[in-house]
Amino acid sequence: MIHRQRSLGLRVLRYVAALYVRAVTGALLTVNLASGAQFDPETLSMSTVKVVIKSTEGVKGVATGFVWQTPSQIVTSLHVLGSHPNAQIIIEFNKKRRRASVSKILPEADLVLLTVSRPLKNWQPLRAFQTEKPTYRASVTALGFNRGALAMSTRELLKGYAKPEVLKQFLPPNAVEKLSVSNIPDINLPIYYLDGSLLPGFSGAPVFDREGQLIGIGNGGLEDGAASVSWVIPAYHLTNLVHSPIVQLPKLLNISASVFTLDTQAVHAYKAYVPPFKPRFKDLFLPSVYASNPREMRPLISSSEPIRVTQVRYKNYLFTKVKTRSLAQLLASSARPAEIHRAVVLFTKIFNGRGIDFSNTQFDVYTDAYYGINLVVPHGASLIVDDNGYLVTQSTHLCRLCPYELQFHGQTLDKVDRRNMLSQPLVFMRERLNDHAKELNEEGEFFEYTDFQTIRHFGDRRYVLNSVFANFNEPFVENYELNYLLIATNRDNWFQAQAINTAFSDDYLKKLVRYQGVNCSAISLTQDQIAFCNSIDVAFSTFMSAHLMGFSNRFYP
Repeated sequence: MIHRQRSLGLRVLRYVAALYVRAVTGALLTVNLASGAQFDPETLSMSTVKVVIKSTEGVKGVATGFVWQTPSQIVTSLHVLGSHPNAQIIIEFNKKRRRASVSKILPEADLVLLTVSRPLKNWQPLRAFQTEKPTYRASVTALGFNRGALAMSTRELLKGYAKPEVLKQFLPPNAVEKLSVSNIPDINLPIYYLDGSLLPGFSGAPVFDREGQLIGIGNGGLEDGAASVSWVIPAYHLTNLVHSPIVQLPKLLNISASVFTLDTQAVHAYKAYVPPFKPRFKDLFLPSVYASNPREMRPLISSSEPIRVTQVRYKNYLFTKVKTRSLAQLLASSARPAEIHRAVVLFTKIFNGRGIDFSNTQFDVYTDAYYGINLVVPHGASLIVDDNGYLVTQSTHLCRLCPYELQFHGQTLDKVDRRNMLSQPLVFMRERLNDHAKELNEEGEFFEYTDFQTIRHFGDRRYVLNSVFANFNEPFVENYELNYLLIATNRDNWFQAQAINTAFSDDYLKKLVRYQGVNCSAISLTQDQIAFCNSIDVAFSTFMSAHLMGFSNRFYP
């Protein structure tokens, strides 16, 4: 067994050696491209492969890899190998498969070099990389397989700004704790921060600049509530990898694999401490009700087979469905569970409830990789662009004319708004909030419950504001409306989510009183009680979906 002090010494020596090799050979390892050369996905796709980890129990992980220096060498992310010593490593390319074995390992950078005994003839190895760090806002492109999809695809991203640009700055505390033990990867590893977000399955993906030069290796697959965490490992670590003396899987790899839940097949029993939220209330809106969702919790990854990619294009956004999670799982993986719990408490206070349990309520998460924005919808609801060009959810209970509605709206900032947002982001967001209030009051008499207004900071000038409006005091209306608004903004765009509930008719208000304290998990319920309980479930899932909108790769300084 290697002692920790000896392991640390080896890591230091490898870092020193790698820096020397990088300084001496950097010029040789940089691609010499003709003037005007550009990224060509057709050519580079001949260097990119899918990596599948399969045991007797089925597929345990899926990632991307690339052919490096010789046709028999494949580079991918180490964490996807997991803790399955007898698992097969299968390389897939154009419906052809080859087995691979571990050749070299660089734990601190989460990289592994694989060897294929019978490489395919049409593989084109990448032989060099760009040593210089991409500049801020530089365009980069990742080439890979989204969650094991059959088709290869590109992801356009922007190089973001962070200081210090080291891994632990972007990791949730629970991930820092585990990776500090395994050191796979090193939490102090210098990385390239992305403004957007890589999709599941893009760990190990080659990342290129505009000229088609390899600048790094995609990594990530961590979860932070509804958001994901991803980054780029600088390509100069390939030199370290090729010269690494480590050839066997580290014993603590299983600890790291348990963190990268979007790339590996794993089921975790999460437990999360949630601090209490005690706001000041001007009004207690409605009588109490007890509701419990009887659905069973889903595993973190519900299928080990390649999935059909669900995508929705809206204006200049492309939203891809990346996962389905229960509220309990979102709370457990979140670095700031109190922010999620706050919305749960807010909902129960609106209904003046004391025993509502929605921990098993399921949500589908969509992400736009370029901007890194995440949208959440109730599980099973479709995210569509309707005939009027609005981005809305559609299901049995959700539609634009239904009592429950969930809609989204995005817009690119013009030069004036961009300047205002960059100089005074909070003022800009409150102006958007005031615009929304004016629109509501053109239709009725709405009041903002300012006790519930919050602003969350995601780093790098990314903010999310949320607030609650209602017209419960308006006379002569058939249905009252509860309107939950979220506004998200970065440097270039602003995006809003609205959860609209107009189910508050006189008859519904009477049922809230009549069924006060009813246990929705009970077996002996009347049909009217079942319908009432379902309405509470729909109201909550719609409300929480709006609240969960946010950005990936949040800062944790």
